[in-house]
Amino acid sequence: MNAKQIGALLLALLTVAVMPGCGTKTGGPSVSSSDEGESYAYPWMAGESPIPDRRIGLSWDVEGYLGAFACTETGYYIVGEDERDRNNYIFYGDYGSDTLVKLCGRPDCDHLNEDCNARFDSCQSVYYDGSHLFVNEAPFPGKPRVIRMDLDGGNQEVVMDLADFVTSQMGFGNYYADHITNGVFFLSTTRLDEGGKRVATQIYYKLDGSMEEPAVVPGTLLASMVVSDREGNFIDNAYYETIRAWDPETGEVHELTENRGSGYYGMEEAWYLKDGVIYHLNYASGEEEALLDTGILPGEDDYISLLCFPDCLVLHIQHQPQEREDRRSTFYFYNWAMEPVGDVTIEGSWITLCGETEDRLIFNSTYLPWCYVDKADFGTGHIELHEFNMPDMDWDAIKAAYQGSFGE
Repeated sequence: MNAKQIGALLLALLTVAVMPGCGTKTGGPSVSSSDEGESYAYPWMAGESPIPDRRIGLSWDVEGYLGAFACTETGYYIVGEDERDRNNYIFYGDYGSDTLVKLCGRPDCDHLNEDCNARFDSCQSVYYDGSHLFVNEAPFPGKPRVIRMDLDGGNQEVVMDLADFVTSQMGFGNYYADHITNGVFFLSTTRLDEGGKRVATQIYYKLDGSMEEPAVVPGTLLASMVVSDREGNFIDNAYYETIRAWDPETGEVHELTENRGSGYYGMEEAWYLKDGVIYHLNYASGEEEALLDTGILPGEDDYISLLCFPDCLVLHIQHQPQEREDRRSTFYFYNWAMEPVGDVTIEGSWITLCGETEDRLIFNSTYLPWCYVDKADFGTGHIELHEFNMPDMDWDAIKAAYQGSFGE
C-alpha cells in the first residue's frame, strides 16, 4: 500500500449520494431457507439475472488481487495488507457481522509477526474447496508455493512448491499473475524460445492432487484466468483484445469474442460497458443489444469499470487527479432490469470493490478491506456506508508507520 492509498484509508471523508427517483423504503429483504442456506430477495430486485448465484468455492469479478475473496458456508475471507510490516494477511468475517479479524486464533500472537497464522508473504489469493482453504505466496523471489490450511488458519501445509519447476523448466527472470481460482493455481512467466526470443508462458497446477507436477497452458496465452463464469469455467480477465476460455480437462483454448469493454464474459454471452452504455452480446449470432444508456462517461483522470453480480450490476468510476484531496470513487448500482437503485461516493484514493455476498458489497482502500454497504438499502433513497470493526488493526500505529515510511 503506497502513500496515496494509506492516506485515503486514514483520512477518507465518506459521503453518500443517492440516485434520483429511486423511490422510498419498502421494507427489508425476505429470507427463505434452501439446501444451500439462506436466500435473500430484496424489493429492488428486478429483471432476469444471467449469473448463477453460486458464491461458495469460486472466485469471480471483483477488484484488487486476483482471487483475493472467498466465500464459505459460514463466512468470508479477504486478502489484505498491514502497512506496519508491509505484509499480506488473511482477514475473516462472519456473515452479518461488523467485525473483521486476522485469521489467527493463537492467544500468544500479536498478529504482526512472521509466525502469525494469518500472515503470508506476497499472497495473492485465498480459495475454499469445500473443506480447506488454500493460499498462494512467494516468501522468496522466484519461489512461489501453495499452502493448505483449516478454516481457522491452523494446520498449515505446503502442498505445492514451484521453485524447482520454475527454475528448471521455464528459464525465466520474472513471473507475474500468480493466483488460485476454482481449484487451480496459475502462474505467468517468461522464457527464451528456440530462437532466443523471450516469450510469455502460463503454467497451472490442479490442487485436487490429480497432477504429479505443473504443466504449461497450451495454445494462446491467457493473461490471468480470473473466472467470470459462476458455473466454474475458466475465462481470461479481458486484459487482451480477445476473450478466451480454457478447458483444463482437454487443454483446449477457445476464442469467445473480442474484448468490447469492461464487464462479464461468460461462455455464450457477455454484458459490458462501452461509451457509457451497458450492452448484451450473444456470441453465436453476433447480435449486440444496448440495454441501458447510463449517461456516465469517464472524464480526465477517470477510470471506469462494470462489475456484474447475481442480483445487481455495479458501475465504478474512479476520479484520480494529481491533487489527492480531490480523489474519489463513485459506485452506481443497478438491478437486472437495468433500473438504477442507488449510488455511493467515497472520497479518497483508489477505493475498490473487493468482495460481494448475498447481502453486502465490501470495499477496500487497495488491499485493505474497511467498509461495506447493505444491499437492503438499495432503492430506499438512503445508502449508508459502514466501517468494519477491525480489532487487530492499530490505526494510530499504522498512520505512524505510513508517515515514517514516506516522510510525511
